[in-house]
Amino acid sequence: MVPSAYSLPSYHVRIGYLRSLLKDDFYPTQVDKSSNEELLKKNLRVNRYDTLMETIHVIPAKVINNEFQKLENYLTIDVGSLSQIESGMAVISREGVVGIIKSVSRHFSTVTSILNRKLMISSQLNKTNTLCTVQWNLEGPSIADLKFIPRHISVNIGDTVSTSGYNAVFPSEVMLGTIMSFQLPDESPFYLAKIKLFSDLSSIDAVYVIRNPLKNEIDSLQINL
Repeated sequence: MVPSAYSLPSYHVRIGYLRSLLKDDFYPTQVDKSSNEELLKKNLRVNRYDTLMETIHVIPAKVINNEFQKLENYLTIDVGSLSQIESGMAVISREGVVGIIKSVSRHFSTVTSILNRKLMISSQLNKTNTLCTVQWNLEGPSIADLKFIPRHISVNIGDTVSTSGYNAVFPSEVMLGTIMSFQLPDESPFYLAKIKLFSDLSSIDAVYVIRNPLKNEIDSLQINL
């Protein structure tokens, strides 16, 4: 029997508990059990317990509404302010990035999907740690643009891209996708590249909200830069 999010001992489960939930098929997804451990290591860096990763909480939720055909797409999930969900929190799946919390009621929240043209995610090319940006390009629910990789960087098909961790929303190295095509126009300082997203937003049914209690502290420092 699959438990409800409300039957958990705590809404704010630590990464170690999430690890056990994934191994026990907490929610049915498209990912088979054998791949859960590797996906979780990639998405939440369970082997790295620094200050940020030790303090974040992971809140499971079900998707109750999902858009992916519009220019600006959103999801609705079944947790809200009673679970201490707040606007600006990261939302991920077992496979990777899903989006960012937009608005919250007592029992529900809306999520700005990664399939939303207005959402730009600070990212990195994993093999070189090169900073870049992922933005949806309207080409379908599995493709996005990869922007601002300098021309001197070596790029190959299949290179992986993840979150950079250069903000207080997403932890670093939450997976985004793999490079599926790229061009380097003459005299352009940056590549034109596309990635295949890891998260399948056309069929997603379970997500996890990332609550970082240190977010306000980080934001208050950075806003004064």
